[in-house]
Amino acid sequence: MISFTKYRVIIVSITALVVLVTLAASYHLLDFPNVSLGRQHPPPPPPPPHHHPPHRPPHKVPEGPPTTPEKLQEQEKPQQKEEKMTPEQQHAFIEEQRNKPHLPHPAELYSLKRVRKVPEKVTSTIFMFRGDFSSDLYDLFAIQKRATRYCDKDTTVDGCDVKLAKNYKWGTLSEKLFDSLELMCKAPEKTDFYVKIDDDLIMPESKLEDAMRTMAATDCQVAGGIAVDYGFYWAVGQIYIFKRAVLEKICPQLPVTNIFHSSEDISFGSLLNTTDKSMFCNLHKPENHWHKKYKDRRVEIKYYIQHNERR
Repeated sequence: MISFTKYRVIIVSITALVVLVTLAASYHLLDFPNVSLGRQHPPPPPPPPHHHPPHRPPHKVPEGPPTTPEKLQEQEKPQQKEEKMTPEQQHAFIEEQRNKPHLPHPAELYSLKRVRKVPEKVTSTIFMFRGDFSSDLYDLFAIQKRATRYCDKDTTVDGCDVKLAKNYKWGTLSEKLFDSLELMCKAPEKTDFYVKIDDDLIMPESKLEDAMRTMAATDCQVAGGIAVDYGFYWAVGQIYIFKRAVLEKICPQLPVTNIFHSSEDISFGSLLNTTDKSMFCNLHKPENHWHKKYKDRRVEIKYYIQHNERR
């Protein structure tokens, strides 16, 4: 018979063994893969590494135009005109343009497809250059009488609607055209059409009105005697009609465009500088207008001296 003392020794020994096994397992001294000792707490996270600020490249001055207040003011100044070509450069450029293959001829105005209804009435600004070369009866015809007459600063002739800021001659008519167009660009009210005419143009007013109304129904932007001998289309100066959209397009170009040709009609074509045939249409003579001379069974009109003979 085992005594009580022996039982107590056995129980204490077993208890001590369990405690040892538990401690050993908790400190991973024993490997009991099939024994679970309850919830295991993960080891504490490692201390965070020492913080380094992100790498930034050294500061560089941005490329491009300077942005100092002084430079910004300079950038806001209006662009100045390009330096004019020398006579040699001008001649070379003109020859280069003339040696290009001729452009295809645009269609005649009245043959074009009408893409919108013909308006009953259109508004127009007709303008011409009045000078000492003009006949005293320059306004014999209604179309000239309707025109706004642009004159030189010191002209002595009467019948001037606008006196420009300087004087011109035949070789500087392109400048006179550009200066006149700039005034039209600044006008508070715009018209549907703008019509440049010569003082020796012979055209009934009804013909002009019909041409503009027909043109309004088409996509043609510039009408007249369209020339094809340069690298761009241009309208011969006796008359050319252009829409308001054309004026609005060339207005920003006028202060900065280099005038390369003395003929104002070629210079006007250079402002558009396009080979888009659809923008132009021919206004044939003598169906619509006459230049310098006219004759029928009762009347004969002839200008004996051309304005460009007096320079």
